Amino acid sequence: MTTENETPLAGASSAESLLAANLAEQAGRFLRALPDVDLGTLRRVDGALHGFGALLDPIWAETMRGDLAALVVTLGQEGGYTRRLARLLAAVDSLTCTDAAVPTPRTAADPVRPPDATVGGLLAHHPGAPKARAMLERQLTLARSRSHTAALQELGSSRFHSLADRMTLLVSDLPLRDPSAANPPEQLLGHLARMGEALELAVSRLPLSRAGLPYNGDALHRVPVPAAESPAMAAHEDAAWTRAGAAVRYVRYALEVCRPLLGERTEQPLAGLAELAGHLEHQQEAADAAEAAALAARTPRITPATAYVLGVVHADQRLEVEAARHAFSVSWPAFHSSGWLTDPWLARST
Repeated sequence: MTTENETPLAGASSAESLLAANLAEQAGRFLRALPDVDLGTLRRVDGALHGFGALLDPIWAETMRGDLAALVVTLGQEGGYTRRLARLLAAVDSLTCTDAAVPTPRTAADPVRPPDATVGGLLAHHPGAPKARAMLERQLTLARSRSHTAALQELGSSRFHSLADRMTLLVSDLPLRDPSAANPPEQLLGHLARMGEALELAVSRLPLSRAGLPYNGDALHRVPVPAAESPAMAAHEDAAWTRAGAAVRYVRYALEVCRPLLGERTEQPLAGLAELAGHLEHQQEAADAAEAAALAARTPRITPATAYVLGVVHADQRLEVEAARHAFSVSWPAFHSSGWLTDPWLARST
């Protein structure tokens, strides 16, 4: 740790020039990658605009962020459906496998089977499994094809070309709120501190006490599926976790902008933020997969057997959600207690 007599800001330029250099680097990556688009680069530009927007022309920054958000959503859907399909098909295959290494619950016809008996997955030989698998594959493949078409249309749109022009502008001339300003570089750390406060607030609203319970991921193969929480409650909690994921990303990207000021001292918090982001991305993808299974189960005129299998797959993915949230609840206290948010150079701004 740097002591109070040491300053990692010595020789640093202004806050505006450091922000401009970071955005120019990201814009250069975007332009060099064309016609391919790196969504990570777009998210980092959006994160910098979100975290340090007070330094920028407000109308330009707001328009830029709106176009970035639309592009990220449209271009990210195809990859999202691809991962969702792979996740759900893997879940069906796991639950229906007949591998002797996978345990299943005892039945009324065989109540004395020893607990360690292993005869396959919970849905092994279930008559609804083949149709459920085919339904998921058909629906998600169709959705992926539609999202691919939408992405191609977006890449040919006037909005995308306008965004590319503004990215070119970022390389040489960042639109500032006050072009003549030269604020001290410490001002970036004040904005970063506020991002940290927003992250702490978002995490404080999560039900971490419930997520902190030990997780047994194999339970679905051995015990009856527990009653699901109400859809309204699940949607409310999912939204809170989504906001926490966004807060983690914003702090991570803001800290990357401040890396020239803090040097190697950013390595540990960036690694911690990457770990937290991984847990939250895992739970988000599992929640999206669970919703896709629930949507398939609401398809008209499907058989009860098929609907049952889709319901079990939904429960399986909700267990994956809880597993990722439990992992976050374990990682967060260690990250929060590391003290980097209370470092003298990251003190709360007033």
